[in-house]
Amino acid sequence: MDTDKSIHVVLVPGADALPFDEDIAAAAARGAHAHTVTYDPPTGHPIDDCEAYYQSVSAKIGVVAANIRAREPDAHIFAFGRNLGGSILAYHAVRSDDFAGLVMIGVIPELSTFRIHGAHESARRFRQSLEATGEVARTGEIAPLDMTASLAAYPPEHCLIQVGENDDYMDERAFAIFRELESRFRTEWLDDVHAMAAPDTVARRWAFIQGLLA
Repeated sequence: MDTDKSIHVVLVPGADALPFDEDIAAAAARGAHAHTVTYDPPTGHPIDDCEAYYQSVSAKIGVVAANIRAREPDAHIFAFGRNLGGSILAYHAVRSDDFAGLVMIGVIPELSTFRIHGAHESARRFRQSLEATGEVARTGEIAPLDMTASLAAYPPEHCLIQVGENDDYMDERAFAIFRELESRFRTEWLDDVHAMAAPDTVARRWAFIQGLLA
């Protein structure tokens, strides 16, 4: 990438902490710098403590970005978020001006919808955790934390959404939401799985960054 300022990308993994080896390698090949945010899986009440958890991880994202900016005030800083990390990244991005662009990688567009209706094991576990207290019906209360809710206040030209057509976290409800997002956001439908790390997938998100720099 030809630029007179350094390029950094902050990588926010999902709760499963899948590594970003391919993006770290892609950054190095382009003379850019990659920084992975580390955080613990969610704890506490899955509804009442959810926003506090987002705030906690958002603070960690902010520290990584601030450290880059302190060392290199003129740096170009972007961020990639995968799955839950993407939802939290979107939450962070509309509350800060840390990043010049975002890439949402395999992010469930509405976790509230997924957790109410999803057949995936993680959605079933979420519902089971609330069945004993009869709180499953409260799941909709976390809708303000959905990626769609956050991105409603984010400049669409600075965001790329990558959807894996073979991502086992996605279902028809998710795909329908992505089709609605296409009217505002650049959305790529890719032959990829949950990790979203196929060579073409990785190259496309770096091309998006290059386009923003141009």
